[in-house]
Amino acid sequence: MTPTERAAYNAGLRAAIHAARTTAITMETAPGSTDVRKQAAVAALYAFAESAETLALAPMGAPSEPAS
Repeated sequence: MTPTERAAYNAGLRAAIHAARTTAITMETAPGSTDVRKQAAVAALYAFAESAETLALAPMGAPSEPAS
């Protein structure tokens, strides 16, 4: 993967994470946010955003972070 492709991939991933977090916050603050289905959707969006951060690719030549 070229540095340009890697940067584009990471930018797209950051956009997806931002969209998930923005949607979750919007759903949390909307009227009727106590609905169990909405709460489950918010939790799923936060989980997606958190786990998607691990998919980011390190720049070429940078050491990879060890898996925990």
